[in-house]
Amino acid sequence: TKSTGLESPKADNRGTILKWVYGDLQKSRWMMGVMNAVESSGFPLLYESARFTRMWIVQEALLAKQLKLHYGTFSLDWEDFELVMMLIHAVNAAVRSPMKSRESFVKYAWALIDVRDHWQQSTGNSDEASEIGYYMHQLRNRRCKDDRDRAFALRGLLPENAGLDITPDYTKPVAQVYSDFAKAQLKLGSIEILYEAGLWKRKRLSQPTLRDQPDHPSSSDYLPTWAPDYRHDKTFTELTEVRFGTYFGKDPKVPSNIDFSKGPYRLSVRATLIDIITIVQPAIFVHDEAHRNNDILMFLSCRRYCMNLKERLDSRFENRQYPTQENPTTAFAYSLVGGGMDRAYNDAFNSKPNEESLDPLRLWKIYENHCISESGEVYAAIQRELLRPPERQKIKGIGVDFYRSGSAEASIAWNYQHHLINIFRRHWFFISDDGYTGLAPLNSTTVTDVLAFIDGAN
Repeated sequence: TKSTGLESPKADNRGTILKWVYGDLQKSRWMMGVMNAVESSGFPLLYESARFTRMWIVQEALLAKQLKLHYGTFSLDWEDFELVMMLIHAVNAAVRSPMKSRESFVKYAWALIDVRDHWQQSTGNSDEASEIGYYMHQLRNRRCKDDRDRAFALRGLLPENAGLDITPDYTKPVAQVYSDFAKAQLKLGSIEILYEAGLWKRKRLSQPTLRDQPDHPSSSDYLPTWAPDYRHDKTFTELTEVRFGTYFGKDPKVPSNIDFSKGPYRLSVRATLIDIITIVQPAIFVHDEAHRNNDILMFLSCRRYCMNLKERLDSRFENRQYPTQENPTTAFAYSLVGGGMDRAYNDAFNSKPNEESLDPLRLWKIYENHCISESGEVYAAIQRELLRPPERQKIKGIGVDFYRSGSAEASIAWNYQHHLINIFRRHWFFISDDGYTGLAPLNSTTVTDVLAFIDGAN
């Protein structure tokens, strides 16, 4: 594992593995051997075991200075377990092949490694309300007999003099525990929970009336849209992530203005309206299982989606300037990748020394030339793949020899497409009435959403 250059769970380990393997057939075979070994290993017995998957072990795993795993007569130091899991995670991301028990691997093994690494890297000066919300979000898929314990089981991670109170009270319904917790966070200025307001999948319950009794189903189960729902069977498997080098958090200069006085379920915020939304373009195909298991289907759908976006933008700005006086194509290229300032972007396209720095406009032009153009190298290679014998050895619908040929620019275009797919899994493209373009959270609509600066948000 160490010879591959893997460093920590937070690093771009997929990119590290790909650089290490690039152009070396023996290393490529070794990488496939890793996945074969995973298929026959007994690791799922460990990370799918009843104790390992429980919410209540998180405090032990994070607070322990030294950690050792025991299963029957076998034992394993946490550092060795982390290294092996890191290798599996990186290789699986690199080859994108189906993996036995991948869902439980991500939910239980990788999530715990990720939050333990986060805990160890924490400076102790972090905002406690934001930090505990981070752990609840990251660990929402762990098993828990009582959903109230998704909050209560993490009480030990707060300092003794914490301003955030999550004292266990099992007389409260689950929804009240979550909404009280969200209120406490917001009152302490943790406004980032509004980043995903309304996006959680939940029961369709009407808002209770004041006549409802406390034990009435509509009042005990109702969770306001601004309160995160941490029940794993209610949440999306992939919620929107705060990305792109910016932090949707507390503004150190402008105080938030949040009002809870209009009823137990309603929240009002003061904000500056920028514009209304006129177009939202969802990328539904990225969530389709058939597409996720077939890179040819994914390529063709992503190509069609990007062509459609560009055509809509071109028709919108025909003989017009972008609101910031930029060239519309430049604005579009930067909007697609959220500005191109985040670590994932730089790791993918600007991490190799002595090579040309690739800004978002240059990348879009490369993608247009090689993927969208019918004479493009990648598009032509995909068309040839469709004509080849189906019995060839393939990875996600593409022959293994597909990756051994092609120009450097074609490789960049292919990697750019996968970068876009990762973005489209968590964001939808929008155009506002004045013509601003950008990335919106999943499930945004032209009916319910506007573009605004919220007071108190950075």
